[in-house]
Amino acid sequence: MELLLIIFTAAVLSAASYADLKTLEVPDWLSYGFLFAALGIRTIFSLQSGWEVLLEGILGFTAFFLLAHLFYYTGQWGGGDSKLLMGMGAVLGVSLPLNISSFTLLWFLLSLLFLGSIYGLAYMTVTAVKKRDLFVKEFSKRIKRAKRTNIVIVSGIFVTFILSLSISSSFLLFLSFPAMFYLFIFVNTVEKSCFIRYCKIEKLTEGDWLSEDVFIGNKKFMEKKTLQREDLIRLSSLKKEKKIDYVKVKYGVPFVPSFLIAYLAIIFVGQNFGSILRSALGY
Repeated sequence: MELLLIIFTAAVLSAASYADLKTLEVPDWLSYGFLFAALGIRTIFSLQSGWEVLLEGILGFTAFFLLAHLFYYTGQWGGGDSKLLMGMGAVLGVSLPLNISSFTLLWFLLSLLFLGSIYGLAYMTVTAVKKRDLFVKEFSKRIKRAKRTNIVIVSGIFVTFILSLSISSSFLLFLSFPAMFYLFIFVNTVEKSCFIRYCKIEKLTEGDWLSEDVFIGNKKFMEKKTLQREDLIRLSSLKKEKKIDYVKVKYGVPFVPSFLIAYLAIIFVGQNFGSILRSALGY
């Protein structure tokens, strides 16, 4: 069963990653098919190995179901990412009886967030290079607005460097603060200059993010938000009334490839998590 789930999950995540990179969305049939097939495989094997096999998948699905809804309704993830996370819960499950391998869901989540951050930063960097004209223009504006902060940071870096040579290299840790500041400016600049564009009403899909409020005349019609099905209906009605044709939408980093990267990391190094945890706890 484990081998079958590994092959099946790797294939689905590869297809979903391609779709996300190509169209910025994952088809519902693929997400739901992944979830139901994972539970179906566990159901079949539970007939031979015991009902615990299915229960483990249901527990994993339930845990990631709650987490996916939290990420979705707080605007952190789109619908495709959330559905795939539920499917991953069903695949990984919660091993019974509880032991160190029961934490596989946690290892996957931590890997997803950590490796996803690295992947997202790399994707943003490539995007900034491709759209360097837009990026450089916006980045220059933001740096100029933070002129005083830049002076303080440069002065701090110089003083820290001098102290690190004469006192202790630990002062170099302070360099992380200005690095985080400029990283924040970089990410924010890429989002504002490269990830926002006008989209026709008829091409909007559930889970798209409005980057600004929608006004009809001087009246606010809709706040910036993650679009739900009812929002698409309301906007379509405005389109039919010829009151609006486009809205500004923010397209984030296609995050699904992070699922594949994190899953492969779990598969190849997952067996070492137990020893890593025991070492961290001093056992």
